[in-house]
Amino acid sequence: MNFIQLEYFRKVAECGGVTRAARQLFITQPAVSKQLRLLENELGCRLFDRRGNRLTLTPAGRFLHRRADALLTGFGNLPAEMKSFLNDVSGELRIGCGPYTSGAVVPDLIAELMRRYPRIIPSVREQDSFFQALKEGALDIMFGIQGYDGDELLYVPMYRNRLVLIASVRSPLAHAEAVTPELLAREPFLAHSYNPIRELIFRRMPYLEKNRFQVESRYTTTLISYVQRNLGFSIIPDYYLDSLPPGVAIPAFDTGCEIESGFLVNPARTFPPPLRAMIGLVREKYTLSFESPSPQEEI
Repeated sequence: MNFIQLEYFRKVAECGGVTRAARQLFITQPAVSKQLRLLENELGCRLFDRRGNRLTLTPAGRFLHRRADALLTGFGNLPAEMKSFLNDVSGELRIGCGPYTSGAVVPDLIAELMRRYPRIIPSVREQDSFFQALKEGALDIMFGIQGYDGDELLYVPMYRNRLVLIASVRSPLAHAEAVTPELLAREPFLAHSYNPIRELIFRRMPYLEKNRFQVESRYTTTLISYVQRNLGFSIIPDYYLDSLPPGVAIPAFDTGCEIESGFLVNPARTFPPPLRAMIGLVREKYTLSFESPSPQEEI
């Protein structure tokens, strides 16, 4: 068994067929088929079943695919890891983030990471969840405000933010002696459509579900714009309070809501040097203390 055979095997598993895999590898189909036969003969088991025009992994093939993926990923990271001994960390860092952390957390982290390690090449994708991408190795790290209750990924909390009430200075809420649930129930509520925030608010303040306005946005800046124009009130993370525009007030009201920001990694995969550099930066900035469960050097 060798790395070429494992690479051909992994590509066939990803493509579901020898012809397509050979095309992507820029080699002939017989060359791929030969290496697969040699691999199966050496291991003494069948790695693929044919279902119609598609090859699917057998139980033995699925086991080997997991091991081969880890071996090949580690082998590909080896040049960058050796450079880390010269304090010359380089390579790609694939980051996923939710709509909140994409603006409140990730930009500052990337700016500092690039200042310290200019040869790292970060890429950022934004959506609500990247659990599957992390499990499959398509991403290195994900920043978000939701936790994780599974056992395949490692979730590390970073910090917490309060959720605060904002309203226009022209709103009755800005002039009330005391903001009560009854008063809130009479005003249009501009709801956050980002699930972790929305579900937390409605769980703590279910009466707000009855008076939502026609606007639901995942972007806090959009909600602030509607509040500024006195089209309703909203509840946002306190991170945004320092940048509120004129005309927006912060009535005294305790929502009782906090959101937790953290990051997720896949402990079953080898951490390449750019990922170790990012985690080290996060640990430093947020004074975190945790141990990586994967069998690799201390981050």
